[in-house]
Amino acid sequence: MDQLMLLDVSRDHPTPIPTQIAAGIRDAVATGALAPNDAIPSTRALAEQLGVSRGSVVTAYDQLEGEGYLLSRQGAPTRVHPELAVAPAHENDLTTGISPKIPRTRISLKPSPGSAGTIKPTAWRKAWREAAAEPGGGVDKSGEPELRHAIAEHLRLARGMAVSPEQIVATGGSREGLMCILYALGADLKVGVEDPGHPGLRRVIPLGGHQVVECETDAEGVVVKQLPADLDALLVTPSHLYPFGGAMPAPRRSELLDWANRTGTVIIEDDFNTELRYRIAPQPTLSTLAPAADVLTLGTFSTLLSRELAAGYVVASPATVARLKEVRGILGMPVATVTQRAIASLLRGGVVRRNTRAVHRALAQRRQVLHDRLVPLFDDARLAPGDGADFTVQFASHLERDTFETRLLEAGIECGHESSLWTDGGDGLVLSFAHLSDGDFTRTVDIIRQTMHPY
Repeated sequence: MDQLMLLDVSRDHPTPIPTQIAAGIRDAVATGALAPNDAIPSTRALAEQLGVSRGSVVTAYDQLEGEGYLLSRQGAPTRVHPELAVAPAHENDLTTGISPKIPRTRISLKPSPGSAGTIKPTAWRKAWREAAAEPGGGVDKSGEPELRHAIAEHLRLARGMAVSPEQIVATGGSREGLMCILYALGADLKVGVEDPGHPGLRRVIPLGGHQVVECETDAEGVVVKQLPADLDALLVTPSHLYPFGGAMPAPRRSELLDWANRTGTVIIEDDFNTELRYRIAPQPTLSTLAPAADVLTLGTFSTLLSRELAAGYVVASPATVARLKEVRGILGMPVATVTQRAIASLLRGGVVRRNTRAVHRALAQRRQVLHDRLVPLFDDARLAPGDGADFTVQFASHLERDTFETRLLEAGIECGHESSLWTDGGDGLVLSFAHLSDGDFTRTVDIIRQTMHPY
């Protein structure tokens, strides 16, 4: 008879049921309620206990098995993995340092790459199981050949890039990809970043002992005439300019590439959100516009498949591909072979292209909701151009801004700050909604409306 496992799930909670189940089992393991090698209920039994669909439990179990929490064998009950190392609980773990008046932040509106993702669990499970069933072989540290071929074909269809699979190196996401590029370029580099610009990747640069050089940016991207001539590399996001919105126009792109060719500066193009920002056709990457310039393109699967997927790629230039592969070989491959094969299957099967269209529709709907329900509440709020779901808000005084932000924190929601985007940034707030789940998006909009009511 299946044992009873006490989990707290609710259909009224904005978090999906499978996510609630997985979180409950993780908590049970962390607190010692479940120990390594303990048997857990079958999917059918737990579904009956919780009053949910069996599919929700199967999805949660599959996720936990992939994370190493659970172990299942044919004909045997599913168990907590016998080799799972569980850290002992300490009294200090219960103290977060957060004021009891302000709950732990649950929803972040800070600028974030990617969307909430619309890949169906059934598609993930199918791709994962087919990949796991394939016979094992040698590990290609540049990335599984089938993944690199699938990426090259995807870039050809989606971006018009004629890329050889040999130019592609798989990575553990954009940050890890940038680290590999910097290792390949050398030591003590002077790396330019957009100022203002998206804060995500620029924080990686000092970790490698390199110097960050802030480069002036306007609504069309980096101001080429103001660029220092002694940069070793320049990190840019021409298709997603923060916080202005929009993209770098063709004349500015040409000017930048001519400058890079003259000065010998390596351009690192962060292409993290391009396909989701344009309904018809995204602008071409910098590498396709000027083969003479040394341009490397950073790509990620978090925007196309799932924000929780730490996998991406670098499209190397002819000048850097050999060194980049050498670095990849030394560091090893951080993405599991099964994960790479599953991604390749999703790319080949058209799942990604269908997902992109679905995300476009969802973002358009969110922009309309923000335009209708939130923008009118503020004296100075601006939706970013393009197809994203971000907007910036200015307040009449710091007191008014701080009061608004504190009330959101009390409701478990944190905001982004303009000041985090560039050196002398403004004092407004940046609210990003593209990455939220449907439930969190609806809840956040309602809370902001309630928060603004006193004004």
